Amino acid sequence: MEYITESMLRSYSVDRSWMEKASINIQKTAAPGVKTIFLSHSHEDEELINGFINYLAALGIKIYVDWQDSDMPRATNRQTAEKIKGQIAKDDFFLVLATKNALNSRWVPWEIGVADQIKGPYGKIGIIPVVDETGQFKGNEYLQLYKRITLDEVFKNRIKLYEAGSHQAKSFSDWLTE
Repeated sequence: MEYITESMLRSYSVDRSWMEKASINIQKTAAPGVKTIFLSHSHEDEELINGFINYLAALGIKIYVDWQDSDMPRATNRQTAEKIKGQIAKDDFFLVLATKNALNSRWVPWEIGVADQIKGPYGKIGIIPVVDETGQFKGNEYLQLYKRITLDEVFKNRIKLYEAGSHQAKSFSDWLTE
C-alpha cells in the first residue's frame, strides 16, 4: 500500500498539465445531478489541497471545496457551519485530506462527525492519509472507522480504496459509482 505524499501533492499543485486536465472537473458549487465529493481539509494546506484537487479532477472526479464556493461567508461564523453541514448532506461522498494540519484543525473533526451522522451508514466516507517528508502518517484512532484511500503501487495514476480494517482493495472509481 502506498500513501499519497505531501511532495506529490505539491508537484500537482504547480504542474500546468495537471491543472489544465483538472480545470473541467473542479466544481465551484455542487451542480444538480452530478456526483460530487465534499473535501474536508485544513486551509493551512492550500498548496496540498490544490494538488489533490488537480489530481482528482484530472482523473475525471468532480469535487467540492468550500473556499471555492462564492456563497460561503468571508469570515467563519454560524452561517458557515450551516452551509458546510448542508453541503456535506448534499454531496454524494465525503473525503478527508488527512494531513497533520487537518487533524489538528477545529473544523475537520467536526465535519467528520457531521459526515458520520449523515453518510456513515452508507459507506460514503473516505480518509486520504497524507504522509509527511519522513514517510509518517499520524492519524487519530477514530479514522480507522472509515475507508482509506491510497495509490495503486503499480499504476500511480490509479487510486485504491480499502474498507475499514481490511487489506482488501477495490477501485476508487467503482466506489464512486456505487
